[in-house]
Amino acid sequence: MIRYLHPVIGALVLLLLGYVASLGLRLRTARRGRAALAARHARLAPIAYAVVLASWAIGLGTTAWLRDDLDLASSLHFRTGCALAVLLTGSALTSRGLRRGSRVAREIHPWLGAAAVLVAAAHVVTGLRIMP
Repeated sequence: MIRYLHPVIGALVLLLLGYVASLGLRLRTARRGRAALAARHARLAPIAYAVVLASWAIGLGTTAWLRDDLDLASSLHFRTGCALAVLLTGSALTSRGLRRGSRVAREIHPWLGAAAVLVAAAHVVTGLRIMP
């Protein structure tokens, strides 16, 4: 049963990540309620980032201790998880620039988020291939 810990947590994490991404996307096109969307996105994004990193660590741990059929840190799923963590780290760092009014951060931040969404989709597919 514990072998399903990472897949179940991962699914919930990716749902939260998708919701945060949808807030960011709506924020770019919203004419009304922009401040509320921005506040919700800014409030939930750090939580989504933290749970992605926690899920990454849980996945690594469950593979090391519970999955004799997999080599540790060698799968495409592991690599897409690392890429997702790197993209979200960049997104978190550029969000600090957004608060300071940086034009560069304003241009880069949405691209990092969009790339993270695409990598998250690949992460799901690669994870389904190695389900216990």
